[in-house]
Amino acid sequence: MRTVNFEIHDETSAVRLSAEWDDLAQEVGRRVATRLSYALAWNRMGRGRSAVCTVRRDGRLVGLAPLHARTRLGVTALRLPAHGLATIGTFLATDEAALADLLDGIADRNMALQLDHVDLTDPLVEMLHASPRWSIDIAGTERCLTVDVATGAGAESLRGRRTLRTLSRLERSLEREGTPVSVEVVRDPDHLAQRWRDIAAVAAAADAHSGRDNFCAPPFTAFTRPLLAAEARAGRLLVVGLLVGDRWTAHEIMFRTGTTAEMWLSRFHPEARRYQPGQLLQRHLADRHDELGIGRFDYLLGTTKFKEQWANGDYRVGRIIAVPASRPHHRWTLRAADLGADLVRPLRLAARDALTSSRC
Repeated sequence: MRTVNFEIHDETSAVRLSAEWDDLAQEVGRRVATRLSYALAWNRMGRGRSAVCTVRRDGRLVGLAPLHARTRLGVTALRLPAHGLATIGTFLATDEAALADLLDGIADRNMALQLDHVDLTDPLVEMLHASPRWSIDIAGTERCLTVDVATGAGAESLRGRRTLRTLSRLERSLEREGTPVSVEVVRDPDHLAQRWRDIAAVAAAADAHSGRDNFCAPPFTAFTRPLLAAEARAGRLLVVGLLVGDRWTAHEIMFRTGTTAEMWLSRFHPEARRYQPGQLLQRHLADRHDELGIGRFDYLLGTTKFKEQWANGDYRVGRIIAVPASRPHHRWTLRAADLGADLVRPLRLAARDALTSSRC
């Protein structure tokens, strides 16, 4: 008879799982947001207390939910790392039984789930729907676009000749001006450190007055830098930069899982807009995907005209609120807490901006 154990780990305990966690993530082959590098970087920003849920079967780690906990109005809700910020999350499980054991263990402790940006085709969603132990709501679905490129194919399989000729003419024009276009690929930690100032400068210019969070500036650098460094050490980071002359003008920051690249952060300097940096970078990626070992590019959250031009696939994500069936009132408590947080958030942001201005 097999022995199944469910545990919830704080940060210290979770770090001790690092080798097993990495092995499980590699075996299951899921997203960057399921990895220790991601969860650890986020938790160390102080955004909730670590509550990593694990299932062992005869001592072997077979399931892991990379979660953190927040308790509001007496209800503890478990959330994915970087709740709602740009990535797609899920649980790691070797099989359906391990996934069911994870959910049962959480339900046994009367904890709720608030999971932002989960792929609606994920087995996690199906199992929550089917389980009599959970009451589930899904809202806020969003469309995510993907680019699949076959082995031996390139940009010509995705875009028309007219577009590709336009990009070639643009490159020739820049070469005549003495500022030829080139592409630089950053994979290892030392190379990342050398280019970080350029990456941060482009991000600052791109995000200024945009209303977006700049992930390459405080407070988010406490999350971004350790994450990128850890992924670089593991050989899973892929940063592709566009140089015009010797100036770094745009970049794509991606994370690899198998032959899929999650395109996490794309930025270009506003002064480079006339160079069509996004188009040039995407053409480079499409033409060199075999060399990079990538068969699918996942644009993650958000649709734009640019993404639509290159994409040939899509999927949808949603926000899940799930409460144990024995605690249906937790749903209303969580909604009340979220409403209060939404009302307070603008005041907190205004206070933060005022403090930042006073220090400048």
